[in-house]
Amino acid sequence: MQARRLLYFLAIGFSLLATATASAKPKACRMKDPDLSVYGIKLVDAESAARQVGSGLPLTEAEEDMPHVRFVSSNGAEELVLFAHFGAETDQYGEIEVRKAGIEALALQDLPTPSFVTGRGIELGMSREDVINRFGKCLRADERNGDGETIQYEIENADRDPELKGFNYPVYYAEYEFERGKLVRYRFGFENP
Repeated sequence: MQARRLLYFLAIGFSLLATATASAKPKACRMKDPDLSVYGIKLVDAESAARQVGSGLPLTEAEEDMPHVRFVSSNGAEELVLFAHFGAETDQYGEIEVRKAGIEALALQDLPTPSFVTGRGIELGMSREDVINRFGKCLRADERNGDGETIQYEIENADRDPELKGFNYPVYYAEYEFERGKLVRYRFGFENP
């Protein structure tokens, strides 16, 4: 009889433990302090974009990407691409990319800076470790290909995230591409809804 009672209480105890464990949610892994600006241009902020690059710029349409406008650094080494989401208001750019400039970038309007630096201090030439030290190890993807590597971050439910909810977009992402250990391209912003 006592053995039976003991088994009964053990079964209840294990059942409660299993329920508690199943309902306890693990702490979500989240990129820390996401970047929201480059060269003083804030994501989806028309005022900062107009102040830094001008207002009402004609957008280039592309099949493989969103409408965008491109600039080159004063030394011709870096290219800044501002992407407008479909239906966005004038001068609102929801995604930003900086990359090593190709020869065709020399025809672009240049901006008075040798390097496009983000609000979090990211700039081309940094190491993978420098980037991870700023944003954490909570990667969505880490892909290696020969001498190249790309790391990606993502914040789902950004429209409910304390730091990002004011932007009212469901997903924030950031992508960093390295060649031979040095940052050669980065892109971040909000996914086009």
